[in-house]
Amino acid sequence: MECDPSTSKSYLSPKSPSFPDYFHLMLLTGRILLQHSTTTERVHQTIQQLAEKFGVEVRIYCEYEAIKLTVKSENEYSSHFSRPITSIAVNMALITQVFLSIEKFQQNRLTLTELIEKLEKIDKYPPIYYPRWFIILMLGLTGASLARIFQGDWASFVITGIATAVGVILRQELGKRHFNPFLLNFLAAFLGGCIGGIAIQLGWTSTPNICFLIPSMMLVPGVHLINGVLDLVENHIPMGMARLEYSLVILSSIAFGLLLSTTVTNALLPVSNPVSPLPLFEDVIFAGLAAMGFAIFFNVPPKMLWACIICGMVGHGVRWLCIDHGPGIIWGNLIASAVVGTMALYFSNRFHAPPAVIAFGAVVGIVPGIFAFQAASGLIQIMTIPENASSLLLATTLGMMTKAFLMTLAIPIGLAIPILLRFQRQPNF
Repeated sequence: MECDPSTSKSYLSPKSPSFPDYFHLMLLTGRILLQHSTTTERVHQTIQQLAEKFGVEVRIYCEYEAIKLTVKSENEYSSHFSRPITSIAVNMALITQVFLSIEKFQQNRLTLTELIEKLEKIDKYPPIYYPRWFIILMLGLTGASLARIFQGDWASFVITGIATAVGVILRQELGKRHFNPFLLNFLAAFLGGCIGGIAIQLGWTSTPNICFLIPSMMLVPGVHLINGVLDLVENHIPMGMARLEYSLVILSSIAFGLLLSTTVTNALLPVSNPVSPLPLFEDVIFAGLAAMGFAIFFNVPPKMLWACIICGMVGHGVRWLCIDHGPGIIWGNLIASAVVGTMALYFSNRFHAPPAVIAFGAVVGIVPGIFAFQAASGLIQIMTIPENASSLLLATTLGMMTKAFLMTLAIPIGLAIPILLRFQRQPNF
């Protein structure tokens, strides 16, 4: 059971299911959703809907480690905590199955007992649609596609794909051995950086910056960053800050792993890397491949993959137009995310799934990890030789930091705009 009756006061209403059962259901549902990277607002809405069906008042408090519920039924109060959340994962297929099961329960197609049994089975045996080798292959292709989007040459395309795939294998192997996630990302970034650094030293590519940075960019916790800002937008401050702090530590571990690889391989991590966009058609094609790779990594159900690909292609096309003919990359991220958010709302109604299942794979590729790492490199250079730091280095580093911050902020705000414009409570991301 999710709760410990010995620590609370229970009340059994003659007009409702047994108190422990529906309490258990709400805690179980909230914990599963929070543990698999659902936004806090969506968790609150789902639990509130269940409480309304049971005819009780409920107060919800989400922490990064557990959920606390206080239920009022006929002037009696009872509070319980969920089991601890030991790790945070991203599994869109699981989230989709949870919401489909709850929808059936709301329509009286499942009993309370059947729903609890179904959710406990989902919790114990999360659905996995794609084999391990296929995920490795697709993430390698995703890294390679991002290399082309940033105008890497074809040698960088191959090197980045290999480095990304090797990094994924390392993360999977260390993950199976329950390595700390911060150490895991540090080692994966170090390995990917070493592969890129060796390729640079051997002169295999004319765009060395790309094959060095992109494999580490693939480790950036984009979903946590987006969810963190969405939580802040929805006024769930504690969870939003917790997600962002977790993301910051992960980013720091990646940056240190990458910077250590520069020391080992004697490859310089650049502070600036000005590039012009690819031709629109090529940019959109590679954006579609990247969106498909991220969607497969997030375990989006196969029947929804085509929607993720379309959202990724359209969003990146809009972003391309903003960069090449419009207000620039920061506004491009916001406008593209708003377009993807609008499309995700449409597809979510079609598939009866949360919009995040469609949207996150389409936008996580535009999280500006490459700019954050370049800014980190600039800070390291300034601290190493402060007396020789040029005004150009200082200005470039500050510019990269500002750009990375605003580009990251623009993505969740853009995703939230379609919902906020409806002026009513809608299913959130």
